Amino acid sequence: MKERKTPFFSLKRTAKEVKRYRTYQRIIPVGIGAVSALLIIVYVISLLFQRYGSFTVKVQDYEDRKYALSLSESESFTSFTSRLNSKAAKDITNIDGNSLPGNLNDISGEHNGKNYVAYTFYIKNTGESACTYRYSLTISRRTAGIDAAARVRLYFEPFYYDSVTGEHTYGTTYTDYAKPKTGTGGEPEVDPDNRVMTNFVSESTVTEGSVYNFKPGDISKVTVVIWLEGNDPDCTDDILGGQFKLDMIMDIAGDAEGN
Repeated sequence: MKERKTPFFSLKRTAKEVKRYRTYQRIIPVGIGAVSALLIIVYVISLLFQRYGSFTVKVQDYEDRKYALSLSESESFTSFTSRLNSKAAKDITNIDGNSLPGNLNDISGEHNGKNYVAYTFYIKNTGESACTYRYSLTISRRTAGIDAAARVRLYFEPFYYDSVTGEHTYGTTYTDYAKPKTGTGGEPEVDPDNRVMTNFVSESTVTEGSVYNFKPGDISKVTVVIWLEGNDPDCTDDILGGQFKLDMIMDIAGDAEGN
């Protein structure tokens, strides 16, 4: 006797299953939409950060607790940290460096202009002993060849405040840095009014150096200014949309003599 075969199975759903199914139909599209929106927001945030970047200053940690450096946007050091981060959110166009204001070293913290970035901060020896610290101003991001037209002005007063004498040194001198003139084998850029630029130390470093015998309580003052020089032959439409980001890093190199 042959076994009877059932041609098909009928599926039956309870009212509870139907209700659950309809609930899923409503929830899943909403959930997918929410996740998509979140991903879009994350993408936009990362895009803005990459586009505008920031100017970062940080102090490297040192194992010996006798030596310590701290950073602040105020010379009073009512609050201090080991890392400062300027938003430096600027969609800038090129300018003539001669048009920069003369008080760039007189304002603390972030004080950007319409077409330049300016940031002033302070470094203090908050340790127990005199030390030597190294500093380097490095290029952490550059795209579209924008560094060929970029200019960096550095006001640097290593002993702005002397903790022994209690005196301040209000310096007004600065150094303008630029990438060497394109195609010359290292000749410096010369901007209008015969302003001779100082070459970047390397492709990735604007300048670097050391400060010796930095005593407890001593304060250094630093102002960094960034702009695009419109008189530079490399300042063309090819660099539109380019990105330029600087970091300044300080670390303790040893005792007062650098040992």
